[in-house]
Amino acid sequence: AYAKTADTTRLFISTESANSVFYTDIFTNTTPAVFSEFKVFPAFDETAGYGSGIQRLTIHANSGRLFLIHQTGLLGCKLSETTPATIFSGHVDDVLAVGDHLFFTGGPSFHFGSLDASGNFSESSGSPLTLSSAATGFTVYVDDQDSSLFIFSQGSSPQLFVLSDHYDLINASSVFTSISTSGLTTGVTWSAFGVAPSGRYYLVGTDGINKYVAYSDDHTNWTSSAMGVLGITGPNIAFSGDSASYKVYTSNVYNDQNGDPAHWKVFGDAGFETHPNDGWVWVDPVNSNIVYVTTDQGIGMSSNGGSVLSEIDDGVLAVQVNGFAMLPNKKSAWLASKSGIRKVVNFTTSPTWTHALFPNQDGSPYFSVDFKPADTNTVYVGNVRIYKTTDNGASWSRVFTPESAPYNFSPIGTRARVVKESYFDPDIIFAGYELQGTDKGGLFYSTDAGSSWDQILLEASAKGQDVDVSDVIFVIEGSDTVAYVSVIYDLSAPQGRSIYRLVKSGSSWTPSQDMNGATTSTGSSITATILDLDITSTRDTIFAAGTDAGVNHPMVYYKPLKTTNKWTPMPVSGFPTTINAEATAVTVGVDTVYVAVGSDIYFFDLSGSAWQKGYSYPTGTKINFLYFDDLLVGTGTGLYQHRGLGSATSVENNSSLSDQLVLAQNSPNPFHNKTELHYTLPKTGVVKLEVFDQMGRKVATLVNEKQTAGSYSTTFDASHLSPGIYFYQLTHKRTRLTGKMIHF
Repeated sequence: AYAKTADTTRLFISTESANSVFYTDIFTNTTPAVFSEFKVFPAFDETAGYGSGIQRLTIHANSGRLFLIHQTGLLGCKLSETTPATIFSGHVDDVLAVGDHLFFTGGPSFHFGSLDASGNFSESSGSPLTLSSAATGFTVYVDDQDSSLFIFSQGSSPQLFVLSDHYDLINASSVFTSISTSGLTTGVTWSAFGVAPSGRYYLVGTDGINKYVAYSDDHTNWTSSAMGVLGITGPNIAFSGDSASYKVYTSNVYNDQNGDPAHWKVFGDAGFETHPNDGWVWVDPVNSNIVYVTTDQGIGMSSNGGSVLSEIDDGVLAVQVNGFAMLPNKKSAWLASKSGIRKVVNFTTSPTWTHALFPNQDGSPYFSVDFKPADTNTVYVGNVRIYKTTDNGASWSRVFTPESAPYNFSPIGTRARVVKESYFDPDIIFAGYELQGTDKGGLFYSTDAGSSWDQILLEASAKGQDVDVSDVIFVIEGSDTVAYVSVIYDLSAPQGRSIYRLVKSGSSWTPSQDMNGATTSTGSSITATILDLDITSTRDTIFAAGTDAGVNHPMVYYKPLKTTNKWTPMPVSGFPTTINAEATAVTVGVDTVYVAVGSDIYFFDLSGSAWQKGYSYPTGTKINFLYFDDLLVGTGTGLYQHRGLGSATSVENNSSLSDQLVLAQNSPNPFHNKTELHYTLPKTGVVKLEVFDQMGRKVATLVNEKQTAGSYSTTFDASHLSPGIYFYQLTHKRTRLTGKMIHF
């Protein structure tokens, strides 16, 4: 963020979405501050193809030019430009603009130069300087108080260097001097460095379970301790206040007592409507009482130093939807997302969604959900832990976590990719886990509706890490109760692959690999990563989607349970043959199979012979699940519904999960004399758009006519009105929406 004017902040965010960068203007010279709706940065919208590859942002305040890191290198762009300029081609670790100076690191090189009034970069003649080859991943930090420039390399043995000259005097003769980091707690990965207003140096890190902080007042000796908060730490540390009284912010925690080790708290400890996570934090450059926080829903803010956290992500189409379960009649469903759990009722007629629910205030991203077919009030959801409600989400109990002995899974990187209730016995619950990175998850089950749990070993010989599980399907085969379990292929031992068939015997289950030669139509073993399973409505054919481990191209297999009972590869004709392309989701219609490959949806007519591309989402869109019928698609930007594979209608656009009447924030806001109002109509009808003052008196009627479905805009001219707060109200059929704007 930067101070656009004396009373307005412009804030930029990058997202894990096809729309890579958003921005908004915040009027901070009032209480509370007034936030405009986020807009997409034009050069980094869903058509630009940058996806989630934008890693770091910095702004040249004098020109308004944004600099950012992409896999291709360092880019620079203004809002008025349609194509970013390449500043540097190649690997870049970090970038920072300070005043009219730009610094960036790549490998062992430290580049520096100047920025002109238009934000054009000129590298200095002495650039780059060479950094220590023993360290990697350098980040740049400038202490605004004394103009010192630091280079930090994270790790369990972090390295810290300070430049011999102030940042604005750097030249070819400048050198970096090492600062001792001895005395730090061992076994901790230190992730970020910062300098407090008092001059105290800070480091933050994690041992994979607990957050740690270290500080040094003499810049030689360090004191480190656990914060008393679980989790990992973020990429930066921010401060507000002065040398006598300051606050420290990092990842999802804050300290309002000059960094006193006993006073670390989680953002929103006195109230929140969006849960913080361990990303970036940023103090507002105009109003230092405001701090911006990365959240599970997107972006949040606190105007009181951290204790109360609010969401400010209106307009950010980036809510990650991960799991979904729906009644066969489609009247009700539950959804699991990075921003909590939601339920919808009357889905096919007048859908009504709950606000985000966080079981037991657990804000970790949710990946899976399932419920009793005859009772949508009894629901299981999974993030790291498994939660259960029997009263429609009013209260929750934690029924399982693999963090406990004897499994001892780390809370970091552990995902319950699937939680599944058996359709023929509601007391049987399976939970399949993936551990990101080189660690592996496992399969856990309960036979008493979640009261007690045990592990089913697929490949390992002892309880704990086994194989990464992606999905589960229950079936009845003759007199056997059977579960099919798909796993993520891994070369390292224990070597899990493809699909396992588990047969119930009493209260235990006996697993066997189900893609060996005897159970495939080709007579040879299938080695694959299977990411998703689905079964026909008649429950006689299972489909499996994933990636062939030998060639790494998308594959789909099926198993007819009442005929051959063998896994058979579906044709690959029409599928992309790109290396490392994965089929991430599959669902089965009446006579059609739908599969997600990357950001595209393919379909296969079961009477045909080749796949066809049905719909392409913007580059960078992650498709997490497909659900038939009317084809619901859960993505990294929300939940979408297709009525025929030619178009997509959003049914989740942030927190409202509604595709009905839309009234956007006026722009600009605050405004002087004139501002634009935008709205979208879902159906043809009479529309009325009116403006009222703070006393409720109508001061203008902007629209009062019949309009067809579509998007509209109109100008509000307030030049004849006194400065102040005004409200605009849109009425269409039986719906009324209101927005607030500031005229100065």
